[in-house]
Amino acid sequence: MSSNTHKALLQSKKVVSTRAQHLLTPVAMSVILGSQALYSGVAMAETAAYTANAIVITAPELDEPSRTSVNLSETAAVESATDGAAVLKQIPGFSSVGNGGVNGDPTFRGMFGSRLIILTDGAQMLGACPNRMDNPTSYINPTAYDTVEIVKGPQTVLWGPGNSAATVRFERKEEDFSEKSSRFEASAMVGSNNRFDRSLEGAVGNSKGYVRVEANKAESDDYEDGNGDEVASSWEKWNTNVALGITPDEDTLLELELGRGDGFAEYAGRSMDGTQFLRETAALRFEKKNMSQNWSKIEAQLNYGYADHIMDNSTFRDGSMSMQVDRRTTSGRVASTFDWDTKSLVAGLDAKQELHRSESVEDYSQEQVGVFSELTLFMENDDRVVSGLRLDHISATDETTTNTTAGDTRADTLVSGFSRFERDLTSMPATSYIGLGYTERFPDYWEMKPGLNTIDSGDAFSDINPEKTLQLDAGLNYKRDNLSWWVSGYVGLVKDYIIFGYEASTVMGTTTMKGKSGNIDAHIAGAETGARYLVTPNWSTNASLAYAWGKDLDSDAPLPQISPLEAKLGLTHENEDWTTSAVLRMVAAQNRIAEDMGNAVGYDFGESAGFTMMDINTEYRYTENVKFRAGIDNLTDKAYAEHLNKAGNSGFGYASDEAFNQAGRIIWAGVNVNF
Repeated sequence: MSSNTHKALLQSKKVVSTRAQHLLTPVAMSVILGSQALYSGVAMAETAAYTANAIVITAPELDEPSRTSVNLSETAAVESATDGAAVLKQIPGFSSVGNGGVNGDPTFRGMFGSRLIILTDGAQMLGACPNRMDNPTSYINPTAYDTVEIVKGPQTVLWGPGNSAATVRFERKEEDFSEKSSRFEASAMVGSNNRFDRSLEGAVGNSKGYVRVEANKAESDDYEDGNGDEVASSWEKWNTNVALGITPDEDTLLELELGRGDGFAEYAGRSMDGTQFLRETAALRFEKKNMSQNWSKIEAQLNYGYADHIMDNSTFRDGSMSMQVDRRTTSGRVASTFDWDTKSLVAGLDAKQELHRSESVEDYSQEQVGVFSELTLFMENDDRVVSGLRLDHISATDETTTNTTAGDTRADTLVSGFSRFERDLTSMPATSYIGLGYTERFPDYWEMKPGLNTIDSGDAFSDINPEKTLQLDAGLNYKRDNLSWWVSGYVGLVKDYIIFGYEASTVMGTTTMKGKSGNIDAHIAGAETGARYLVTPNWSTNASLAYAWGKDLDSDAPLPQISPLEAKLGLTHENEDWTTSAVLRMVAAQNRIAEDMGNAVGYDFGESAGFTMMDINTEYRYTENVKFRAGIDNLTDKAYAEHLNKAGNSGFGYASDEAFNQAGRIIWAGVNVNF
């Protein structure tokens, strides 16, 4: 395809149906004005009896007190989410490095990149862009998944190495055709800036197997900020998936799933835009339960992911730069669960191989093989001790022919483990836990890619050390009658923390900040807490608070790219047909910065101001099978910028130390039909 044809095609895609925009105002306002309440936010509860359609951060179950779970299919507040990062931002402790209108890069407790393991149905989809323009969550369509589960800190070893910040799993529920032979769901949403989403999903099956098909497409034009200024941020995404499942008996599942998607995105915070995000995936999953008296389950899967990414500054701008990169990732995992009266064991192995290319030429490869086990001991008085250990061998090769490390391979054998004590308190209806975790993380592609220099002028591929995190996590979950609350905190020491230093670089007349990686030692600490109180059977209040802190021990300076203190207050009203909720989000100023220091995507270029904003959403359940949703994001049309925003690109008139603003008021409305 010629560059002119490619440009014309993508520009034509930006023209979204004006019919959708015309429908927006009457539909959205009629639903919102017909609602019966004003207020809610992020609700924290062990069940969702009265807030089934607000964001519900599940207080962890008694046997897994370190896990947070969010029901996506019953959460109106994420209806307008554009990708996985937009969903995670709703959860206390998560933030996102903003690029424009889509594809923010998630952080948790100030930790970024491969410190966060992001999985979809157990598989990891890695992007190809050297600057993470297509990070893993950019390929996640939230409407395709039912739940997202988070294990904070290095408190599990089951899902891969290096999860010093958290393990995040987007999951679908199992197909169930015990009562009917088919299901179908269709949804559509329109919104400000010509936002238009549509999705179809259906499955047919019986006790012996099923076929599931889904397709979705979403798009939006550039948004206006709270000052009425247009920000380059248009985007489009589409995805298709098909799955064939075989269930010869109620204990056995064999599933093959194939997927494909693509899109484009304009980036106010980058020197180039993403004009192709081609995704191709395949997964073969097997699960067998009740193998024997004590062998409860065996599960295995093979995964394939391919990202083919094109970026340029000529499709939507008047530049001449272009680059195509791709990455193939193949992985596998097998695990068995064994249960006895007083203990439970999960043990297995996993492996991953990835190959990165630039302009169809191989430049980087990596291989990983790991073994893991997690043991739960059930003691007297319902106390539990959960411990895990994993061992990984990881190697990386510089596949280039011109770098100083061309053809070199480096390898490490890394250890991770944790031990956690859990207790159900008898003095009050609460569960407490305290756990000590240790993980060694191999530098990822973005931190050691061939040709990247270190801060002290070394070669990143050969000189960057693995990161070693020792962290103490503790928490308490309480629920009695109409009140539930939880708190979780952590303190850690990170040896060889991987950090980036940035300096100005001019390429073809365009000045950008170029990063170099390095190792330091660091202290980290912080906490998240939340509460929910059921005032009446129909009204509930809720609140959350999250704070993260980090210190560079080498320079005695703050760690960069740490999100500021953030609080949310809310009120929810629900009756038989309506649920209306809103959240007041209050973000403090961030004065603890390390100028020109950061990570593979962003850096601190200045202190940030605090701000307050409000979102509101409502759902009307017209029938058991039809529901309408609507909302207003940024109700007061606040002009604001997140602290973790990338600096606006000079091509749009931004200074190198000036952040572009987030979107102003966004009105959206949608309908969902299922049967």
